[in-house]
Order: sequence, then structure tokens, then C-alpha cells
Amino acid sequence: MTIFSVADLCDENQEIQIAQPIFKLFGKKHSFCGKIKTVQVLDDNSLVKKLLDEKVDGDVMVIDGAGSLNCSLVGDNLAKKASNNGWVGFVINGCIRDSEIINNMPIGIKAINTCPKKSVNNDQGTLGERLEFADIFFEEGMYLYSDSDGLIVSEKNLLKNK
Repeated sequence: MTIFSVADLCDENQEIQIAQPIFKLFGKKHSFCGKIKTVQVLDDNSLVKKLLDEKVDGDVMVIDGAGSLNCSLVGDNLAKKASNNGWVGFVINGCIRDSEIINNMPIGIKAINTCPKKSVNNDQGTLGERLEFADIFFEEGMYLYSDSDGLIVSEKNLLKNK
């Protein structure tokens, strides 16, 4: 596990994007980083489930749920599946549920809030698109760094020389 501080990365790097502080932190991993994979949905987590079937090596799933507070996009079952398949975390412009269980799991999640209602499953949404929320943009292949202080995104790996 690579140790880093988002604050230090901000001090050391000019060409980064800094997300607005709109997220709450969930899961045992308060610090996580990885390459971004994107999903865009609205109250439907079908494509989240589909992407979680992929085995990855430390990627971060960024989900743009349009800031909807109507339902959760990730719960404990999906968080467990993510951890088992090599995902280190999620950034969700939307809600999660089962937060007490997730807070004891080896995954990092930044989400707007919690909602006990599950999402629908109508296979709606898109994969791999450029996403924009929290005053920054997320593209597949970019690098995301998150800890208790905040979230940043960079086009390059900021830790390869550390």
C-alpha cells in the first residue's frame, strides 16, 4: 500500500484538479488512489454491477449519479464484490447504503450521503464517458487520490517516483 497525503500532493504538483469538498468518507480505507474507470447513471446501478464484474488491480470507480439523493448506488454487497475484484474505492456523486457495514470493509468510498432505498435495475447509463462534478472532470485512465483531507485528480501518476 502506497502512503501519501493529498495535501502534500497538492503542494508538490501544479497540474492537478482539486474537487470541491462535497463528499463524506466511508469504508476502512480513508486513503486510496488508483486509475479511474467511469460510470454515468441516474437511480440505476445496473452498469455499476456490470463494471464490478471486471477484475482490476487497484482501480477507482467514479460514478456520476447526477447528485441524486433518491436511492443508493452502492451497498455492502457491491462494496464487498468491488474489494474482492481488486477495486480500491469509489467516488460517487450520489448515495450509498449499508454504511455501518461498509465502514468495516477494506475499501474507500467518497459519496454525497446515504439513502436506505435501493436503486432500480433497468440497464440505463453509460460506461467510459468523461464525467464532470464537484467542479472537476474525471476521465478513464486519469489518476485519483483521496484521503480525509480531500480528493484530487491528475493526468499522470503522482506516486511513481515515491
